[in-house]
Amino acid sequence: MSLVKCALAVAVLALPGVAGARGAMPEDLLRGKVIISDQKIPMKWSAVGSYVSQLKGLNKPTLWYDKKTGKVRIEYAAFFAQPINDVQVNLVIYDVTESGRKDRRGTWEQFMSKGDRVLFNSITLDKEDFEMNKKYRLVIEDRGKVIASGEVIVRGEGPHYSGKVEFTDEETKKKD
Repeated sequence: MSLVKCALAVAVLALPGVAGARGAMPEDLLRGKVIISDQKIPMKWSAVGSYVSQLKGLNKPTLWYDKKTGKVRIEYAAFFAQPINDVQVNLVIYDVTESGRKDRRGTWEQFMSKGDRVLFNSITLDKEDFEMNKKYRLVIEDRGKVIASGEVIVRGEGPHYSGKVEFTDEETKKKD
């Protein structure tokens, strides 16, 4: 897989909280989930419940490749049950189109601050490397252990044919 065609934009931030807030935080309510969207994911909130609802509303089960570029930009936010005890996790993308099968398509290092429980980032997929009309699972791993995951179907349009076939005079005279 070409890393040039699968560009990774790094924008890792810790999820800001509400000063003095008590009770469940978004990372508690969304632990183990990767929210996948084609829109920027907000990183601030005033009420945890409404923020979690907003994120769930942004989560898209299907994204589309751009017809002109053949690429799709995936914005994602991963929420972890426990703070990360390292400065690096890995994003692993699997093709899970066929039931019971996981085909690893790529792995990318993601750098964070030790103790973070949320990762905001984006990745651009190219249909040259990631086939269209397939289901992919985005997995965040910490030292080989899955700490968050989410799935998306990446759709695209294939070439359109008219159904019209034209033969040259020479081809029509040939007999097999």
